[in-house]
Amino acid sequence: MPLVNAPIRIAVAGGNYSGLSAMRELYLQLLATGPDYDGTKQAPPNPNVKITLIDRRDGFVHYLGMTRGLCQSDYGNKLWVPYSSMPWLLHPSISVKKGVVSRIASRHIELADTSDRVEFDYLVVALGLSRTAPIGVAASTRDEYLKDMDKQRALIGNAQSVVVVGGGAVGTELVADIKSEFPNKEVTLIHSHSLPIPGPLFTSEFRHSVANVLQALGVKTMFGERVVDESSASSNEIDAIPVKHSDILPELIDSVKCNATLTTSSGLKVYGDVVFNCLGVKTKASLIDLPSSNDEPIFSPNGIRVNESMQVDDPSYSHIFAAGDISSKDVLKFAGPASSGGRIAGSNIARLISAPSGENPVLDAPKRKAKGTGKPEYGSIKLVLGERHAVIQKGAEVVPTETAIHMVSPDIKLGKATRTLSIGVFPTHGK
Repeated sequence: MPLVNAPIRIAVAGGNYSGLSAMRELYLQLLATGPDYDGTKQAPPNPNVKITLIDRRDGFVHYLGMTRGLCQSDYGNKLWVPYSSMPWLLHPSISVKKGVVSRIASRHIELADTSDRVEFDYLVVALGLSRTAPIGVAASTRDEYLKDMDKQRALIGNAQSVVVVGGGAVGTELVADIKSEFPNKEVTLIHSHSLPIPGPLFTSEFRHSVANVLQALGVKTMFGERVVDESSASSNEIDAIPVKHSDILPELIDSVKCNATLTTSSGLKVYGDVVFNCLGVKTKASLIDLPSSNDEPIFSPNGIRVNESMQVDDPSYSHIFAAGDISSKDVLKFAGPASSGGRIAGSNIARLISAPSGENPVLDAPKRKAKGTGKPEYGSIKLVLGERHAVIQKGAEVVPTETAIHMVSPDIKLGKATRTLSIGVFPTHGK
């Protein structure tokens, strides 16, 4: 790459699976390019590029293991990895800026509580989706995270009865983890649909299998019931989490209630010493200020519209990419596709920057799936329901439950995430 008068500015808004994957790819393709780079030491400086990671947290959070982490302290404490433990992020061409993104415009990012803004030539939006705490993780530092998790575990440990509202993937895994770790507690799942894990991508067999495992564990399931009223005899014993910026970050709001009585749509009363709200996610559409150049809004119901190359699907924003849960690429919002999308976005920015002047490089894109057969298309999902049970759907097929548990990672892919994101080591080409 020839020397330029001013460095090309690349910003990545949001860390975690997609943001860190984009950062790692940018490191490999723009910084670790010398023939002597072997992953044993820092890549040499590159005066041509300036890469900035913006995140409200000071580390990576392995969300996949969060429900287990709320029940097991040794495991849960490993789920937060400080950025300072990733030596490649300390490269002189990379800076990590801690802050809350309040607005993304076509050429700059604004941060809350400051007049500073981050100008960019290329951008990867990797802000994800929002869940209320504790699943959404309100903490911004590892110390805050450890403190919050300890207090949540104390609430669960001291409770005789735990109620979880919402029977999606998070709600079902949470009740399974709690009941598996504390078999003598009364654990109840309230879900408005007739079976858990709603949606057209999941077969009836899969959903029945999930329900059967929960019942075998001893979870009381209340399907077809919606919570219409809630009264709490006392406030949450956890110290109040500051709700500043909660209008744009719902994860800053702790949704756990203590000593609460819930009334369902059929008039039933359900009491819980602790009640967890696992009712879906919220988008971050309000942060994206990118006017569309056509009749289609930039932010679709499934996220920011992107093309196969993860670029925003609008000719005005070919320099902006979106990856992970905030993008429209995947209907099912999982860590694997988020990491893949981040890698593709980072790779394509590197290709655009490195291409000779006037040339349009061939951009990377996800592998295309085979064309449909006319039959219903189903998703693939692995639900880890405690340490001894799992339910897996692969397309239209459901793996037998006695086999499924041997097909999931005992650490819920924490080790895989550590390796994939080069935590504690320098990235290596081809790995």
